[in-house]
Amino acid sequence: MPPRLRRPVALALAAVVVVALAVVAFFVNVGAHREVTPVSPADCQNAQFGPPLDPLGQPANLRHYPAAPPMTIDVHRLYEATITVPEGEIVVCLVPSWAPVTVNVFVTLARNHFFDGLKWARDPSTAPGGPVIQGGSPHDNLTGGPGFQFRSEPVDSPLYSKGAYLPGAVAMANAGANTNGSQFFITLSPFTLPPDYNLFGEVVSGLKVAQRVHRGDPMQITVREQLP
Repeated sequence: MPPRLRRPVALALAAVVVVALAVVAFFVNVGAHREVTPVSPADCQNAQFGPPLDPLGQPANLRHYPAAPPMTIDVHRLYEATITVPEGEIVVCLVPSWAPVTVNVFVTLARNHFFDGLKWARDPSTAPGGPVIQGGSPHDNLTGGPGFQFRSEPVDSPLYSKGAYLPGAVAMANAGANTNGSQFFITLSPFTLPPDYNLFGEVVSGLKVAQRVHRGDPMQITVREQLP
């Protein structure tokens, strides 16, 4: 098992995969650490939010964008994403001050229904393992993205501590620096990783729901903006 799983799992088959499928797999590492002090919830719990955001600049093909979306969020406001799965709801506080470009991309994709109907492609039982669930692949298989990639942002959040992404952290999966797209993961328990994955939100409600998500479960995401 490779030490860092931002690259395809089967490196020995990489050439075959590239030629035959022309896809890139997005992974996160497998080391876990369980002795990290929990962090208090993000400020979304004390904020008021408007109705679900309507589509904005929605492409004809909901799963393909010709370029990265322009910045349309208000970086001074929080956003709340509700991820509906068969097991219940996972409510995520999106924090632009942690990763403004990432929050903007996620909000854009969510409000334009990119994620609706996609299936979770990874749970802790899925190779390469680790206490995470991962989704956002348009192919439901840890490959592909929305048609564009965007840059890595520094990890600047209390949910990264002592070399670990803490429980409830929401971050982007990638295939290396500056290859972020639509795939994201939620940590279910402290997860030892280098700070190479844009950390842009926190689960404020429904972490136990996330812990029951299985690979193949569908998702639907709505997003709301903090009221003035």
